[in-house]
Amino acid sequence: MKKIFSAAVAAIILIVSVFSLNAFAADTTKTEALLAKLNSAKEVSVTLTAGDVNLLGAIPTKATDTLYIKDNKAAYEYKAGFINARAVIKDGAAYGFFPSLPFFYVKIENSAIASMDIWGLIEETTNITLGVLQFVKSYDEAIDGKTYFVEEFNDRAQVTSKFYYEGDNLKILKVEDAQSKSVQYTYFENISFTVDDSVFEIPAAAFDLTPVLKGLFLALIAA
Repeated sequence: MKKIFSAAVAAIILIVSVFSLNAFAADTTKTEALLAKLNSAKEVSVTLTAGDVNLLGAIPTKATDTLYIKDNKAAYEYKAGFINARAVIKDGAAYGFFPSLPFFYVKIENSAIASMDIWGLIEETTNITLGVLQFVKSYDEAIDGKTYFVEEFNDRAQVTSKFYYEGDNLKILKVEDAQSKSVQYTYFENISFTVDDSVFEIPAAAFDLTPVLKGLFLALIAA
């Protein structure tokens, strides 16, 4: 469970980090504005496209990963059709449960979770990455028949990051490494700066089945 939550928080930090861009254009870029809004909101949810899966080996379904942070609480949720699993960090413990079957949960407590400062980790990471990337240019680019507004940045070396927007909504992040010739895409379904407290609620009438279901839940989330 610790590994799962660490991965979720690391993913949030990665997303936030790529927004920490030292962009010295004459006008404020959309990416700068996005970062400024994040820093003032102190709560965020990011939904990413996780690709296509075949439920039961035969039902094509689109999957999503959603990461939530509010105060010092964090949550990760995976959805694929009728499968919906959620992991939550709050009050020094990690919980895992299925929102669509809110009859039981598993709970993990350890010192690493209890001492976790989520926003502190994000701030530290953004401070490290701040100034690494610089604004290059902006332009329109069509992908699969859809035109996006693109803001391009580089790291003053071989990595180029391109942020694709529909209006003010970030939809695609493309990172190209000229040295390794690798290209990575991240697809954003939604970024929100308000998070409902219900995301972090543990099912009130659920049974604590940690001794029985801990292994099963960890295996499902890690799959």
